[in-house]
Amino acid sequence: MRTNQSMYLVISIAFALAGGQSLGGQVQEPVRAESSADDSVQGSVPKADKLCALTFDDGPSDTQTPLVLDRLEKYGVPATFFLVGQRIGPSTKPVIDRMIAAGCEIGNHSWDYSGLNASSAEAVKDSVERTRAAIKEYSGKEPAFFRAPNLAASSVMYETIKLPFASGILGMDWAGCNTDASARARNVLNGMRDGAIILLHDVQPEPHPTPEALDILIPELLKRGYEFVTLSELFARKGIDPRSRHSQMWTCAE
Repeated sequence: MRTNQSMYLVISIAFALAGGQSLGGQVQEPVRAESSADDSVQGSVPKADKLCALTFDDGPSDTQTPLVLDRLEKYGVPATFFLVGQRIGPSTKPVIDRMIAAGCEIGNHSWDYSGLNASSAEAVKDSVERTRAAIKEYSGKEPAFFRAPNLAASSVMYETIKLPFASGILGMDWAGCNTDASARARNVLNGMRDGAIILLHDVQPEPHPTPEALDILIPELLKRGYEFVTLSELFARKGIDPRSRHSQMWTCAE
């Protein structure tokens, strides 16, 4: 068996050097995670055997969101940003362009910060559709997930919004939580498991040390063997249809 394996390896290498083809004649592309923007950072961490998805709410902001994107680019990981429709426009388009260039995904977080759980079906549809249209106009993308404002949902929302709802492990990083960077990272780490969705905020009133929390959180999760992916990739690689869950929010792809 060892001899046969050695012969196969030699033949495979020869084919690769000759034209990058396998024995089956198909071109073999290098295996590379789309989220890897900086191999020098991730090259020293263990091979990923668990998946997680970083998500951020309440942006975009042309001042705060770039601080989060700085960290994502530093560590070569993607995220999913749930955007508020009224914040999408010409002034934030460069930030949205940067999200897309970094391999990030965009989700729908409704038009403004008002809860929709007491709203009529017409009001819910208007808020979500206006946000969808703004995302499409300024990013060219269609959102695949919805996050309810304040994580407050109703039967009307579940019936009206034709997107899967995403929640997540809470970093407790919104106004009033009074948490520092270490506490925010610890809150997430304490709830981590394979397939986890992490819920943080790129935009909140200052002081807002979530970017600094990422400098703790991301390296630690890489060390623990996690690979960061977008929400869509998370469900695809777990073999789960996110639309299979009705009247519930996803906190983990499992």
